[in-house]
Formats: sequence, C-alpha cells, structure tokens
Amino acid sequence: MRTTEDDTTPTSNSRHYQLPQMRTSGKHRYSESINSEQGSKWLRVLRSSLWTNSPFIVHCMVVAGVQGAMMPLLIFLPARASEVGAGPGAAALLLTLFGAFDMCGGLFFGFVFDIRAVRRRRSYLYTAVAASFGAGTALLAVVGDYGALAVATCVVAVVAGGVRGHRVTTTSELVEPSQVSLGIGLVIFAQGLGNVYGPVVGGQYTMLCSTK
Repeated sequence: MRTTEDDTTPTSNSRHYQLPQMRTSGKHRYSESINSEQGSKWLRVLRSSLWTNSPFIVHCMVVAGVQGAMMPLLIFLPARASEVGAGPGAAALLLTLFGAFDMCGGLFFGFVFDIRAVRRRRSYLYTAVAASFGAGTALLAVVGDYGALAVATCVVAVVAGGVRGHRVTTTSELVEPSQVSLGIGLVIFAQGLGNVYGPVVGGQYTMLCSTK
C-alpha cells in the first residue's frame, strides 16, 4: 500500500537531481557574460579614437624619445666625467647631483604646470621643456671641463625632472575624460619603450665611436 510520502519521494528526488544542472547552467551563463564583457572592452580599446589622435601620438613619441635619451645619459655620464679628467669619486658625484636636481626640477615644474594660465596649454610647455632637455644633453658632450660639466648636469637634471614628472599630467589635456586611463597606460608604455631602446642605441653608438 503506497502512502503520501511514497508519492512525493520521486518528485523530490527529481528536483534534487535537477538543482546541480540548474546551477551549472547558471555558471555557464555567468562566465559567458564575463567573456563577452571582456571582449567588448577589448573592442572598445581597439576602436578608441586615441589611435587617430595625432597630438596624443606625438606626445607618446616625445615621451619615448626623452626616456630613450635619458637612459644613456645616466649610464655614460661617469664615463664622460672620466674623459675630462675627473676621478672615480668625482664621476660618481655627477650622478648624485643629477638625482638631487632632478627631484628639485620635478617640484619646481609642478608649481609651473599648475599655474592657471598654463593649465590649458600644458602640452606646449611640456614639448618646450622636452626640447630643452634634448639640447642640454647635447651640451654635455661639448663641455670639456669638469666644473662646466657639473653645472650643465645640474641644469639638465632640473629640466629632466620637469619632463619625467609631468608626462602623465599633460595626458589629461590631450584625451577625453573617458580615455584618461587608457591614455596614461599608453604613455607609460612609451616610457618603457624608451627604457628598452635607449641603452641599446647608446651602447651601439659608443662601440662605433670606439672603433674609429
């Protein structure tokens, strides 16, 4: 004789075995939604107008160029001091001076870039400071006295602090507010390119000069 509990047992068992399937299908739908969302994000990045933003692309090239010039400068500055007759201690002192005045330059240009009349034209000032840095690095190769080399190193370091410390500050002026995160990422990527190719190019140039 069948009771009421016997009648409800199969139904409860069928529900019991259907729950894992429902949970599994829910997880699949959740993972699919995550994958589609990530795919749409990558599509938005690839379709971003930053790739056709000429001022921003030029800014990234300037950042890569400045960083590429700065790395050989720091690597070969002690050797340049030895060329003008300085000892190992005096050659190492140049790196200390560069670090100290680089820090001061970042602080000084922090106030300059925050002036109200400059805020809307930061990109122009940044480009001018970057060009000044390039001219200063050429000056280091011309001076033939250790004292003049030390003074030139301090001047170049102040300008370098302004360039390195505010490469990201200028990005907000060149991109839309919704593109700031991607823009800063690309600027840092350009900086990394400079770190990679700078020592390689500087080393190859030194080898060519030494063979002549």
